[in-house]
Amino acid sequence: MKRAVPLLALATLMVGSLAVNGQNYSSSVSLPNVSTITTYNGVPEGFDPVSAADSQLEDYGFPRRPDPGDVKAYANWVQAVSTTRIMPQLSVNPNVVHRANQRVGAATAASNSNTVKTDSLNWSGYSLTAAGAPFSEVVGLWVVPSINNQFRPFTGYESEWVGIDGNCNCNDLIQDGTEQDWTGGKPSYYAWIEFIPQPEVRINNFPVTPGDVIYAYSSVGKKNGVTTGFYFIANYSTRKHVSASLGIPKNTKFSGLTAEWVMERTQVNGSFSRPLPFYAQAYMDDAYAYRTGSNRAINYTSEASENITMIQGSKPLSKASVEDSTSLWFQWLAYF
Repeated sequence: MKRAVPLLALATLMVGSLAVNGQNYSSSVSLPNVSTITTYNGVPEGFDPVSAADSQLEDYGFPRRPDPGDVKAYANWVQAVSTTRIMPQLSVNPNVVHRANQRVGAATAASNSNTVKTDSLNWSGYSLTAAGAPFSEVVGLWVVPSINNQFRPFTGYESEWVGIDGNCNCNDLIQDGTEQDWTGGKPSYYAWIEFIPQPEVRINNFPVTPGDVIYAYSSVGKKNGVTTGFYFIANYSTRKHVSASLGIPKNTKFSGLTAEWVMERTQVNGSFSRPLPFYAQAYMDDAYAYRTGSNRAINYTSEASENITMIQGSKPLSKASVEDSTSLWFQWLAYF
């Protein structure tokens, strides 16, 4: 499908950062405007992530194992890591950025005592904001929404994602998700990863279509002494997954102050003030975060949090609401 903005060509440098019996299972990738990319390309024959040691999961680019006592989180992790790995083919578009929350006005009280309501120019969703050890992992599981223009000609971009540090006075944001765009009179869908302030890195060979069930995981840790974002995206519907990491951008500091689950107006060519493509409703489950040093899942409203509504002027465009302790709904409200 043709994008409204050009994608820069992929350039890959194979350096074999992890090898078993002469076989490379990860590679360095060189892309413009993005620092230190590693893709995880395969696993040794007979490797089973469900029974693997924690150190092996990290070595081969799998998300950290949740506490098996968190039954739902663990079951979804097992399903995600049991899919088949493909080597991601990446490209970067410097004109596409999934921005931090552009908050408007002050917070107001909500019915949940842990939660306040806030407005944003580009986000709808939920964000954990409680003080404590830094958030280091975030997970979400969603059904890719089908978008259309409701018989109105326009160009619009939206994304659904999970992330860390997008809702604080921070200069970093680690995130991964799916993009749903209406350009040239038709929809397009794809998966991406990002480490703000760098632009989106698109995964070109990982098909995403409406109705697919996506498991997205972002975490932050150390790789060769460098703060690094780790990403794992599984498509339950195609039974495929991809894994990669991005080194922290220059002059950026990881904070771990917030975790978020978001439907966003994507910034393209410096602006997000375009119509939000019509998506009706979108469902997200498995909305958990983890703090550094713990594998206990923290539900998206179980600590101090914000319920964020996207607005344009005085008009609400998209909102989020609680389904239960681990799942939520996004609802499209208006174009402008």
